[in-house]
Amino acid sequence: MIRRPLLISAEMLNYPRPHQLAIGSELPLERTTPVQLPSTIRIVFLCFTNRCGSNYLGDLLTSTGVFEPPVESLNADAVLAECRDRRIPSFPEYFEHIVRRDAKGDFYVVKAALDQIILLVEAGILDQIIDRTDFLFLSRVDKIAQAISRCIVAQNNRFMWATPALVTGDELVYSSKEIAWQMGYVIKCNSFFDEFFSFNGLTPINVEYERLVNDPQKELDEIMRRLGLPPRRIDASKLWHRRQSDHINQTWRSRFLSESPASAESSPDQAPVRREQVVPEASRRQSAAPGDVVADILVHIRNIGDRQSTTGSWIGTQASGLWIEGFSITPRVGLALDDIEYVGIQGLAPSQPWATGGLFSGSRGLSIPLLGLGVRLRNAAAGIYQCVYSAAFLDGSTVGPVTGGQVCQSPDLAPLCAFRITITPASP
Repeated sequence: MIRRPLLISAEMLNYPRPHQLAIGSELPLERTTPVQLPSTIRIVFLCFTNRCGSNYLGDLLTSTGVFEPPVESLNADAVLAECRDRRIPSFPEYFEHIVRRDAKGDFYVVKAALDQIILLVEAGILDQIIDRTDFLFLSRVDKIAQAISRCIVAQNNRFMWATPALVTGDELVYSSKEIAWQMGYVIKCNSFFDEFFSFNGLTPINVEYERLVNDPQKELDEIMRRLGLPPRRIDASKLWHRRQSDHINQTWRSRFLSESPASAESSPDQAPVRREQVVPEASRRQSAAPGDVVADILVHIRNIGDRQSTTGSWIGTQASGLWIEGFSITPRVGLALDDIEYVGIQGLAPSQPWATGGLFSGSRGLSIPLLGLGVRLRNAAAGIYQCVYSAAFLDGSTVGPVTGGQVCQSPDLAPLCAFRITITPASP
């Protein structure tokens, strides 16, 4: 069958793609020659969102003896490290390399997040191998449980049961808003997977986490059948991963369901404005007037979560690895919401729209660092006030103060870990 090229919607292309951004900064994503793979090898992509049970499913597949353990070989850090060590010149050649290296018999299984599927399409790889490709699409019915798990692991960095937690259970910070945001993110990613499969005439092997846990052998039998393989018994002695849910997960779930949602409108594209931060309607209609400016600044810090401060103070931490993923600025005194704009920078230049007061710029819980920021005043406020800001980065550098509208970045494009914004009346 002759098929058209695989389609990716514009909305999917506008979603955060940290792996493609990082890989594309060092390697060509395409090449003119076709992908060269043994004709007998079939590719299986285990499509997942974090905390959906993909490690457990990988364990079950591996226990049959048919497959090698599915790992995240398409993560940017894994790709770039292997290409540097082996001097692999392009991403397609890296893909050929890992398939040959990790295939077992006639199958190669690899975990793939949404942005990695998009990367494979844009690199021209998936189009070339689609006739020998299967997709396992793993999802959870209980999105609240998955969102809570994502919130916890964002703070303690304990992605597997055997990994030491960075913080204790008592130090975990509950946030109904963060749970709602994470739930919206998972729902959005799953809908994009569905969209990709539907528009390209692909029929994934849908695996439901709850069914998998309830009767793993039955679910595995169906996977093997769909792959055209004979049934295999699960070897329980080879199962390594364990469930991490405990009383904290249950407590947070009960609390989330008993409270009014902190943000019914929460979505992965825009964090909600907290009610107490919203400037009254009358204030929004007024032009800014000279005097003290006070604005709340909220940042989302990797493995810690949301932290809040005000203009004039530093916010963030220079502890190793604790970069800022996103932030919002909400005026309380002196400015209206639409008097200020700002942007979190994830690459060489602003790649997302400038946000107005109260809206969130960047990402949350995705471990995507901001590499800088920009802030500027609008309307009459631009002539009445001056805005300056400084930033600290994980390479130890400090940049600024810079004036409103300028990009504040480290020369080496190191992750942003702290910043300070000051807004004062302009000099006469």
